[in-house]
Amino acid sequence: MVEKTVRRKWEAWVLAGLAAAVLTGCALFPDDAGAIAINWGIRLPDGYTETYQTDTGASFGGDGLRCHVFTWQDGSDLENLLSWSEDDEETIALVREMLSELNVPEEARPDFSACLSWHGNVREEDPRDQLVILYLPERACLWVLESFV
Repeated sequence: MVEKTVRRKWEAWVLAGLAAAVLTGCALFPDDAGAIAINWGIRLPDGYTETYQTDTGASFGGDGLRCHVFTWQDGSDLENLLSWSEDDEETIALVREMLSELNVPEEARPDFSACLSWHGNVREEDPRDQLVILYLPERACLWVLESFV
């Protein structure tokens, strides 16, 4: 009888610990924009809707590509989010390559002639990782592409 009570208490503690771990994980990564802020140190303005998301799938080391598309009703905060570049052919070529690897259909891709871009690596953990953000001012939209090596 005492063994059953001890076992039940132990099981209750294990379940409570698992629940706490799950809740803590949910608090750390509330959504994809929160993960971008944690991974890259770039906090997207509030009021967004994530309209599209895809990735290359789970991997053992966490490497691969991720693509997120965020839109805002009012995109005024986006203009000063980063130092945007115009007509950066090298970045656009990289984006095309990444979108092809992610199997994003041509008709779903952004209009590259109407976008501004930012490309860099702000992660000290691995300098090979890359972040590319496309800004479409007319649509108040950001395409965020992450590459983890």
